[in-house]
Parts: sequence; C-alpha cells; structure tokens
Amino acid sequence: MNNEMIRNHYDAFTRIAAFAKKHGSAFAATSRATAQFAIITAQVAEMEKEGVAQLSGSTEFHGSSAAKKIAAKILRTQMEKIRETADAIAEAEGLPDFDDQFIAPRSRSYTALLIAAKEYHTEATEHKALFLEFEMDEDFLDDLEDAINDLKGDGTAQIEGLSGQVGGTAALRDALERASAARAQLLPIVRNKFANNPATLAQWETAAYIERPRRKPKTKPTDDA
Repeated sequence: MNNEMIRNHYDAFTRIAAFAKKHGSAFAATSRATAQFAIITAQVAEMEKEGVAQLSGSTEFHGSSAAKKIAAKILRTQMEKIRETADAIAEAEGLPDFDDQFIAPRSRSYTALLIAAKEYHTEATEHKALFLEFEMDEDFLDDLEDAINDLKGDGTAQIEGLSGQVGGTAALRDALERASAARAQLLPIVRNKFANNPATLAQWETAAYIERPRRKPKTKPTDDA
C-alpha cells in the first residue's frame, strides 16, 4: 500500500468520523454502528499521532503480514460489490444462473481468494456492459486487477514514508487495519439505516468513498532511430 493509498484511506476515515458527529445520534448508543464509528474516530487520531499527514514516500518499510491483510480486505470488498451487482443483474434480467459465476471462496486463504478474484475478473470482463448498466465504476475491472496484484505480490507489500519512524509504521498499519474493518461493517449498516433518506445516504456515500490512486500514464514505446 503506497503513500497515496494510505492518505486516501485516511481522508475517508476522517470524513466518516465527521459524518458520525453529524448523524451518529440516529443510532442507538449501544448499537454496532456506534461502536464502529468510535473505532474509526479513535484510529483517525492514532494515524494523525503517527504522522500520516507527513508521508513523504522517501523511506520504505515492509510489513508483509499486516499489508497483506489490508490488501485482502480491499480485494474482498471489491468482490462483494461485484457479487451484489451480479445478484441484481440475475434478478432484473431473468438470468437465474448469472450470479453463480461470482461465488465467494469457502476458504479464507489468500490463494483461494486470488483464484476466485481472477475468476470474477474473467466473468465480469465478458459481461462488462451489464455491470456498467448497473452503475459500476467504469474502471471497476482495473481496480479489481490492481487489488489482485497488490495481494499476490511477493509477500513484501510496502507501507512507505513516516520519515524513518519504524515504530510508527507498525502502529499506522494497525490503525489502518482496524479502521478498514470498521468501515467494512458500516457500509451496509448505514445504507440500510438511511435507505429512505436519500440526502443523508448521499452524504454517507461521499464520506465513505475511498479514492483510487492516480494511475501513471502509460508511455508509448518509441522506435529506435
């Protein structure tokens, strides 16, 4: 996970904490949502303490286990979105077997997840037009491929920056992981809560959205003179 992705996650968590301040009273104090909002608010403070705003990218730190957990969660989230959309397509188009092409792996292993993700990519590519009709992002297949590559790596996924604070990077990884898990729980909870309140739901979707890292432009090969 590079600096830009870390900052994009941090920005989303900050917006979610602000959303909780404004709309958190809609949930019971003892509810799961309130607990998850509290986790994210606490992790935002922890990330700020660890210097997330000063990420420079000049130093690299390796955290294979924690980074892979985050990458796996990102990949699973993308696959769940594709799966949910496939369910809707199957229902709307009268294709009862369509969603059978997008089955979640039974095993929690990274290997099983990668195999399933590649199958998702293959099947979704074939039916991309249908997914776009259901308002999937134009780049959803590229995003899925990026997530696959981030997870499969070589076990040395990197979290960069923090100006040499090695201890800080471990705390930052932990904060990212905890906040990401809380956000994953909140996504369906908040959508269900405000299903009949489009204005608030729109605020939530904006708050929870994690921007994709900017893609480097592909350079065209040049012919040698």
